[in-house]
Amino acid sequence: MGLLKQFRRVAQLHHGDDDIPIDRWQNPDLVPLPPNRRQWTDFDFIGLWSTVFLTIYGWQATSSLLSFGLNVWQAVICTIVARVLQYLIVLTLGWIGGVWHISYTVQSRYTFGIWGSILPIIVRVGVTCVWYGVQSFTGGLLVSTLLSTIFSSYQHLHNTLPASASMTTKQFVGFVIYNIIAIPLLYLPPDRLRKPLRVALVASAISIFGLSIGLMAAAGGAGQYIKTPTAAKAGSELGWAFVHGIMTLLGGNAVGMTSQTDFSRFARRPQNQIWGQAFGVLFFGLVVPVFGVLGTSAAGKLYGDVTELGLWNPPNIVQLWLDTDYHNPKLRAAAFFSSLGLLLNILALNSVENGVSGGMDFAGLWPRYINIRRGSYLIAIVSVALNPWYIIAKASAFTSALNSFGIILGPIMGVFTADYYAVRRRKVKLSDLYHDSPKGIYWFTRGINFRAYAAWILGFAPSIGGMASVDPANSIPIGLTRTFYTGFLTGYTISFLVHWGLGVVFPPAGLGQIDSYDSFGTFTPDEAAKLGIEPNLGERGNPRPGDFDDEIAHEKETAQVHGTPL
Repeated sequence: MGLLKQFRRVAQLHHGDDDIPIDRWQNPDLVPLPPNRRQWTDFDFIGLWSTVFLTIYGWQATSSLLSFGLNVWQAVICTIVARVLQYLIVLTLGWIGGVWHISYTVQSRYTFGIWGSILPIIVRVGVTCVWYGVQSFTGGLLVSTLLSTIFSSYQHLHNTLPASASMTTKQFVGFVIYNIIAIPLLYLPPDRLRKPLRVALVASAISIFGLSIGLMAAAGGAGQYIKTPTAAKAGSELGWAFVHGIMTLLGGNAVGMTSQTDFSRFARRPQNQIWGQAFGVLFFGLVVPVFGVLGTSAAGKLYGDVTELGLWNPPNIVQLWLDTDYHNPKLRAAAFFSSLGLLLNILALNSVENGVSGGMDFAGLWPRYINIRRGSYLIAIVSVALNPWYIIAKASAFTSALNSFGIILGPIMGVFTADYYAVRRRKVKLSDLYHDSPKGIYWFTRGINFRAYAAWILGFAPSIGGMASVDPANSIPIGLTRTFYTGFLTGYTISFLVHWGLGVVFPPAGLGQIDSYDSFGTFTPDEAAKLGIEPNLGERGNPRPGDFDDEIAHEKETAQVHGTPL
């Protein structure tokens, strides 16, 4: 027991210069951000979305829709519809963080309850681990390609792994090296990632557009897929292929969409999101996939079947250059610079979208012991155990995984949106988000909001039966499969309406309440005045007592004296 207590004492986070209390519900990474840490402008939000779309994922997602039987232009139409819907969702979710400066982790508390927030956080931790692993393995492919362009011996390295491993020895070595070089980026806090994001934006733009244009130039055009009629039959089959494509693209960004408050909380003003997100989602989210699908089509003309050779995945294309004409110095140079630019962006994407967001979620589970940095390292460690190479091996597995993310996270977004805009009318009492006193308005019933859980479950339940279609070996009724395809949007809509309805029939306590005083020092005087809150002109971390703060403070002191976890 003595060793356990000593370990817990060493593992606990310590107070920094900001003098913010660290307990069961808060640490410096979880409390609302003060004005001096909110420095993101429109351009930073463009940079954020460049790490999502000016990437291999931006190329992969639309290109993989060709495996649904869609032709190039049909895949592009799916992309346009998906990105418009995505922009509307991320803007409504991001506005919450832009106004109140809280993350997904804390947002879950006011919607699902202080204790009820644990499960939504765990769900997103799991999804983030999978996505981090997928991107890490893709980064490993790029590391492997980079080494192959430099070392002939590495290019011809003998494979010692069986076919069932779904990767080669070279790819395994690249995966290990990638995870090592990613460690320093995970060390940086989110507000210090602005410059790395801008470097990644430039490098990845050159690589993505250069690769696509180079392939089309070599093929003398965009290839046969641009002219090939759709493989899906006209009518119902084609319509469902469109639906499947749109929902796959939305599901593929489900983690990033739920992460909006994790980054919008860093905005100088809520309005900084509007044009930055519009350009990032609607421009990069449309243009890059178009170049990706055209480049994939051109690669199909040059090298063969897109699905069989995995040409929807850029590292496979670059590796083909080396495999077919290794001693061509121009081709090796092109492979080197393409891989380098894409690798820089994968590093930025993984550290921001998955490392930071997942790290913040882990911090929400154990604030006394885990901050964003420690949580990010845990995400990286767990992701390796999930065997991400099996997911990325085939287009069908990749797109099925994306859809699976969406049917769980889409309904959560619907609940969040309904709760903030329709039920609470954009009012949040920040002080009650950082304690578990039954007197707080987010205590609900034993710390759990049954309305939010009912809405979430009813949102994803219809799609559960179709999840078995992820494995092509399973024979699933077509109705269940199609319900699974539409899971993101139908789940979002059902959860929104159910939560709104339950909020009207069974209104929770404390609707319309906000703090009378800015106890966290998170608002400027002008922001506080607009919200009707007395500004904090003193030191942050020194709250002024509110209606129940004295009693809550007494409960915390009593728990600490008796060694009870907070």
